[in-house]
Order: sequence, then C-alpha cells, then structure tokens
Amino acid sequence: MIVHYTKDIASALGILSSGELQMTRLGGLDESNDALRHLNDFNRLHYTQDLIATFKQALKLMNQTPNLDQKQFFTHTFMAAQLRKVAYQNGVSLGGSLGRLLSQNSFMARFSDEEASAFADPSRGEIAFEFEGNPLAAPRGFQLLFNKVHYTDSEKLKKLEADSGDDMAQFMDGVAQENDSTFADILAAYIEKLEKQQLSYTGIIHDLLAALMEENRGGDYTPLDLYTLDETVQTVKFIHDFIVEDYTTKFRTETGQKPPTKLEIKQILKQNPDMIQATWIDIRSALIADDGSEGEREVRAILLPQNKKQFNQQKKFIPADFEADKLRRIVISANAAHKDEWKSKLEDALFTNKIANVEVVVL
Repeated sequence: MIVHYTKDIASALGILSSGELQMTRLGGLDESNDALRHLNDFNRLHYTQDLIATFKQALKLMNQTPNLDQKQFFTHTFMAAQLRKVAYQNGVSLGGSLGRLLSQNSFMARFSDEEASAFADPSRGEIAFEFEGNPLAAPRGFQLLFNKVHYTDSEKLKKLEADSGDDMAQFMDGVAQENDSTFADILAAYIEKLEKQQLSYTGIIHDLLAALMEENRGGDYTPLDLYTLDETVQTVKFIHDFIVEDYTTKFRTETGQKPPTKLEIKQILKQNPDMIQATWIDIRSALIADDGSEGEREVRAILLPQNKKQFNQQKKFIPADFEADKLRRIVISANAAHKDEWKSKLEDALFTNKIANVEVVVL
C-alpha cells in the first residue's frame, strides 16, 4: 500500500481531475530539506579519498626527488591542501556541484507505505490517496526513483557527521614537535590519520547503503544498484559528466586558472571512470533519514534529470501522471471540519472523471 496525503479538498479534486500528482523542486521545498541533508557527509568520503591521493603523490615525490627543498615543497603542498579544503567547504567539489544540480533540477513527492488509518501527523494533510503500488510515471526527460527511506540510528549519524578533529594545521604542528620528525614524517602521519578516518566513513556509508538496498528489494521500488537498469546508468552518467564539468570549472575559477576546455573535460572523465560510482553513492544519500522520524515510514519519489533540456530553475512544481487503476481508496480524517461535504465532492469527482472501484471513507 502506497499512501499520498494532501491538505485540502481543492488539491484532492485537482488530483482527480488532472490525473497528476504535483512534485516539488528539491530546492523549493518549504520545509527543512532533509532529502539533501546527508549529501555533504557522503561527499566527504570522496573528498578525503582525493586528499589522501594528493598527499601520497606529494610524499612519493619527497622521497624520490634528490636535492628537493623539502620545506618549500611541504609548505606548497600544505597550502594547496588548505585551499582545497576551504573550496570543498564552500561547495567547490563534486558533491557541491551535485547538490546544486539536485536542488535546482530535481523534484520530489512524499508517500507512506502504511494505510492511512490514524492521521497521526496533521501536517501531512486530512485527505489520503491509497494506491496499490507505485502509481507514478516519470515525465519525459526524467528518471523516477521510487524508494523507501532508510532510517539510520543516531550513533551512526554522529560518527558520519563528526569532524574528527580534522584541523590540518594543528595536527601537523603536533607531529612537527616530536623529536627527529622530518617533513616526510609529518606528511606520512597525516596520511595515516586520513586513512583511518576514511576507513570509518567507508564502513558507515556502506552499511547505510546495504540496509537501504535490502529494504527496497522487490515490489515497485527502484533497484538501487547501478547496473540493473540501463536507464539508471545513462541518468547517472549524464549527472556525473555534468557535475565534473561544473566542479572543474568552479575550482579553476576559484584558483585563478583558465576554465577547462571540452577536450580537457573528456580527458578527465576518461581518466576517472570509477568516479561515476561515487556520484551514485552521493545521489542515494537522498534516501537516508534520521531514526527520529522512523514512525513515518516514508517513501520518496525523486525525479532525476536525464539531459540539460530539463534544467529550469524557475519551476517550483512539475506534474507527474499517476495510474488511476492503482487508486484503491480515498480516506478523509475524522477530524476534518467538512468531512461529509468532502466525501460527497470526492465521490462526485470520481464519477465525473470515470475512475471506478475507488471507495471514499472517513476514518
């Protein structure tokens, strides 16, 4: 059972007459946008991996280059890493570019996978549409993710969100004060710290994704591995290619470099084919929520753009067709002030729009 709530009779009648459900642009949601809440935490996994690779390359050069001015090289490496960290914190990263794309060009609707019998949360609305399975069809140019939210325990989220005392300068100063520490020793110690942090992030995120995928097996839910659906591969590849170009352009602009050419972008994408997996990990963070909301049993329908033609920052809503044959019941809250009038209007609308075998009840 898939349930969609609406707040008033006008909206409910509009759904029946149009055969559509309105989906809201992620960046236009009035409430706290928890769909993008954990994106930055997930992206930090890839940022840390990138930082480790950068430092390892620098350490290799320090160890293999004779007569290298190690102090000067270390200072240059440290300053570059600090600038990279500031840029990352300001959204100049793959995750930052992905966040902007999802916020501006993706749309979402909320459902529940339990019958509308209690209306425990008045903010959801006083009218509920009960469907037998996923009723939505993606508009042209979008892919639909239709999935249960995974509610994770607070301890995992605390570990995921923890900064882990990642003060680069303070840590390196501490190592430098130890006896006989060379610049290579300082860099090696920080790499070791980052690798431990990375291992912790990796374990937590992989556990979250494994639980998310397990909860969404079968039924009408979208498979959440990357390669089950060709459409998913194509959508994620488009999103990944776009954010690589967006991030690279912003990063070079921030550091006073020339913007990349189309050929350079192609070369970057060719050199890092596995990074599409990182983008898919980050996209799925939109389906992770805190355990404090577990009673809601939320299902999220998310529209992902498949090409630039769908980019329209002015649209706050987009309609998605639903299958009327999957509508089984319309439920009105017993606390609704005009429940009897609403029931009559909804029954008339079902008849007018030739939607059969749908019961209207007050609970």
